[in-house]
Amino acid sequence: NEKVAELAYKRWAQVAASTRLKSLLAELGAAERGHHEMLLHVLPSEIAARRAQPVSSASIAKLLVDVPVPADLLSCAGIAAAARREEVLAALYELLAGLGGEAAALFSSLAAEEQRHRHLLLAEFGVGEDTSAGRGCT
Repeated sequence: NEKVAELAYKRWAQVAASTRLKSLLAELGAAERGHHEMLLHVLPSEIAARRAQPVSSASIAKLLVDVPVPADLLSCAGIAAAARREEVLAALYELLAGLGGEAAALFSSLAAEEQRHRHLLLAEFGVGEDTSAGRGCT
């Protein structure tokens, strides 16, 4: 998902009208690439503590469902979908951090970063917190 997000942000940066928006989208793309590179170094043994509470596969599966993003990201619905993707990734990282393994701090940090990305997108585009189905656009 991080690699997909990186490529999407880079593509959207190319078509953005303002320099400020191009810069924000390029920054988000670079951050997603950094996340991808960090995750490449996480070993499965670092994900869960030995005494971690079991996590149901259903709770993980619902976070792995892809959130479709409209072709026109620069529309209200596109921004809402991109923000939702960031929210879903944050929830997944929070779940992984809760497992308490050696990588818990990394996952907590990534969750916070994804939430920051979400807030940056919503603020830049004047989209309200109710982003479902593109509602909340100003």
